[in-house]
Amino acid sequence: MSKNKSEMISMKSRLEAILEQGIELYLDGKPASPAGIVERFVMEDSVYMPDFVIDEDGILTQVRYDKIMEK
Repeated sequence: MSKNKSEMISMKSRLEAILEQGIELYLDGKPASPAGIVERFVMEDSVYMPDFVIDEDGILTQVRYDKIMEK
């Protein structure tokens, strides 16, 4: 998959906005920064799926990116 620079800048901006709202970011089960997540996306040719975690009141509290293992 080809990842161009503008897509990565856009993704980092979106993740920074999420983080500014107090929503935690995780990558493969560990806390991560927007830059760390984008760097992983650029360096690896893997697929990561975001999982949006909400609390009992329906408020988004976490976005967790986990690598999808291909068979």
